[in-house]
Amino acid sequence: MRFALMKRGVQVSRLRVAIGEQLKRCPHVITLGVRAQMADYTSDERELLLAAETVFYPTARFVDFFATLGKKTFPSSNCYRLAGNMLKQTALLRLLNVPHPRTRVYYGQKQKREILKDFVFPLIAKDPFGSSKSGRDFLITDTEQLDWYNQQFNPAYIQEYLDAEQELRVVVLNYNTTFVYWRKAASSISTPDSPCTGSWRMDNVPDDAVSMAKQIAWDAGLSDVALDMVYDGSRYWVLRFIFQNGDESWPQAGKDHFGTIMAMIERGEL
Repeated sequence: MRFALMKRGVQVSRLRVAIGEQLKRCPHVITLGVRAQMADYTSDERELLLAAETVFYPTARFVDFFATLGKKTFPSSNCYRLAGNMLKQTALLRLLNVPHPRTRVYYGQKQKREILKDFVFPLIAKDPFGSSKSGRDFLITDTEQLDWYNQQFNPAYIQEYLDAEQELRVVVLNYNTTFVYWRKAASSISTPDSPCTGSWRMDNVPDDAVSMAKQIAWDAGLSDVALDMVYDGSRYWVLRFIFQNGDESWPQAGKDHFGTIMAMIERGEL
């Protein structure tokens, strides 16, 4: 196998192969593209995947197979396991003893009737299976809004409201490289008809929050993650994880997510 790869001009010791096409412009990565099943890749392509030092963007479809073989992927397999699942994210934050707003999950109408026994308005309600990207958090201020939310989502993911004018987002790539920016809320009130939005800016980056984010990423094995935080005057609270975050906030802040990753590859950092 090694001889066959060498004949193709591939440096086996630093072989990087991608399934997803996020890095198709990167000359240091061989991009195969996403196929419906592993059998759709040729024997030579499967040979490349097995020989690769790192498989980039393996997709949720294939990442577990590489994890089973002990193959390094970027993003890490844990990123895929937590993406889009606020229930798992909250459980992990609790297990790691990370400061996280008081949160409870309610299944079905019977449990949902208990919400106002545990929380007072205002409260935060989230899409439990769709909050890996921001914008699916709702500030609930009355029973009418809560009824709307309960009709739309099951289970109900309810969190105490922390009064903060801005959020800090810390992006951690490969457990070390960071990109940090603030989000100033566009309005102090977001409703079910108007999910939380805002504009991003970079200044006065707090070192303790960056160190905290790096430690969480390392402890949880999250190689490409953003953490949204708020500060209550005494400590930072982690609100959520964001994954595969080549989202609208990067260009707003004058950054390119995948361009940053390609630059890291060119420097030998990935």
